[in-house]
Amino acid sequence: MAITYSYLDATIYDAQGHTGNIYYARLISKLTGKIWDNTNEEMATDPAWVDSVVTLTERGTTGQYPFNVPANLPTDNYDMVVYKQAGVNPANSDNIENQYDLKKGNIFGF
Repeated sequence: MAITYSYLDATIYDAQGHTGNIYYARLISKLTGKIWDNTNEEMATDPAWVDSVVTLTERGTTGQYPFNVPANLPTDNYDMVVYKQAGVNPANSDNIENQYDLKKGNIFGF
């Protein structure tokens, strides 16, 4: 199943420019604590780590990684946590690189 995206919300920057680093995001509801399962396109209490990854793909060799909001992400307020992938696959031991608030819905996120 192909994941579809509704809009660009942010661009994450690698401070060193093009490095070949791999980044990804996870979305956690501030209200329920549930995590977006990007593979099954649903909120889940404890999804597999790899299923909860929203991949950030570098724009060319710019060091810029656009974050596109998944189309089926429910309206809510989220913590968007950005990780730098250390190994072959995303893992819960990857370092957190950034975090910000994502509001899907109107300006108040509901």
